[in-house]
Amino acid sequence: MRSTRHPLPTRLIVSLLGVFLAACGGESTHDSAAPIFQAAPMAPAPAITFSGSRNNYLITRTATGFEVRDLSGKTANVAVAIDASLKFSDMTVNLAIGEQSKVLSANNLRTLIELYIAFFNRVPDADGLGYWIQQMKAGMTVDQLANNFYAAAVQYPTLTGYSATMSNAEFVKIIYKNVLGRTGNTAPPDADINFWAGELNSGKASKGSLVTTMLNAAHGFAGDATWGWVPQLLDNKIAVGSYFAIEQGLGYADPNDSISKGIAIAAMVTASNTSNAKTLINIKDNNFSLLATTPTGSGKGDSRDCYNSDLYKQGVVYKMEMASTLRATGTTESFTTTYTPNGTVNFKDNTVQEIVMDSLQLTGLSAGVTSQLKSYVAVNNNEYITYGSILTVKLNTTTNYVVTTVMTPPQKSPFSLPLNQAYVQTYSNTQEIAGKTISMPSTTESLTFLGTESVSVPAGTFTACKMQLTNNSNGANTTSYTWYIADSNLRGLPAKTEAEGVTTVATKLSITR
Repeated sequence: MRSTRHPLPTRLIVSLLGVFLAACGGESTHDSAAPIFQAAPMAPAPAITFSGSRNNYLITRTATGFEVRDLSGKTANVAVAIDASLKFSDMTVNLAIGEQSKVLSANNLRTLIELYIAFFNRVPDADGLGYWIQQMKAGMTVDQLANNFYAAAVQYPTLTGYSATMSNAEFVKIIYKNVLGRTGNTAPPDADINFWAGELNSGKASKGSLVTTMLNAAHGFAGDATWGWVPQLLDNKIAVGSYFAIEQGLGYADPNDSISKGIAIAAMVTASNTSNAKTLINIKDNNFSLLATTPTGSGKGDSRDCYNSDLYKQGVVYKMEMASTLRATGTTESFTTTYTPNGTVNFKDNTVQEIVMDSLQLTGLSAGVTSQLKSYVAVNNNEYITYGSILTVKLNTTTNYVVTTVMTPPQKSPFSLPLNQAYVQTYSNTQEIAGKTISMPSTTESLTFLGTESVSVPAGTFTACKMQLTNNSNGANTTSYTWYIADSNLRGLPAKTEAEGVTTVATKLSITR
């Protein structure tokens, strides 16, 4: 990796390609039939270059910026500023665009993204979008923006569908076809075409401003039984454009890809589907979002306050009754779990402690299902080390399956963690099921202590250590937050967990010594 600084432009570049890549336009806020030719806007900060593709890295927020982690483990983690620009072999990431987008009203930001797609037939890139955000912040109106976009779009008729020689009626037809998706059986009648062409003929509208007007009119059909799909298509295009440029902060390292791949992504959007377009974008760092509200902790406290050595002693039994709620539907299921340390045993030639976790599903679709998880661990003054486990799941009295998992190397959970600094480890595991051994993809795990804070659950109100756990396995990321009790005689037990779409809270807790 190396840090490179983008060269500042010393002159205006008379290149129509540069105009198109930047969504064309320039420094003037005056309406003009000819764009101001300018190279693509510079990224907001010096670029930090990485040798691999975007999907080879995990980007996570830190207390002061972001951290870029090589999933192969071949290079060290790189701390970057909150407004850094990253360049991978295939893509660029503008980390500043999420905050930068907030300087515009939500309505103006939507309009900007929609016009970008309408005129250039592709999703916006983060750097180009950031440039136009600044222009609008400086006073450029929506109509002036649209006229600048139109002036550039006509230079590439084969890509955009617009040309300088088309008639007003032909121009309107292109809007209906390429922007509103109305062609074939849904093509507009001549009366509608003539109405909008008349706005141009009379001078009431410019071609740039007419696109804005027609888009606004189309949004008025939301919920309409016949034409409601049109505004839905527009909304979906905005959603995908926002996901690509703002939420992910993306652009392509090769300017030609910005055109060809940007067009391909926009073409995949339909009135009923955005997933195909996101699949084509193909970002596997699922938890990364520049628009996400980052859960934070108090930034104070000691993680060791949540360690309870009694939980690993033979003769101690602790029991938890928990309720898990699927946030999307509000559906809640409850279960009870009892932990029993069984003393020292041998597991795969390792002398370890066996901790037995017996669970019973109390309510929900799986009510009555029991499972037993035997974890094989070593505990010292500094950390908790997991060598593997044996999981047995039963339905009533019938054994469904038994799975033995072996960790390589053993998974470590330190008791003492610095505030807001991730403890990162990579491990793999094999699973033995019905006599067969399956090698699972390696997992890179990041554990962060966010501080102590008060948490209230049905079991009570506690001071708790808030922990963030991020896992990356086979290119997919998951993040969860768990609050471990730091006070009272229940120290060390989990009070609450927030995972992917699910919140689990303790309803009853006990430790018997």
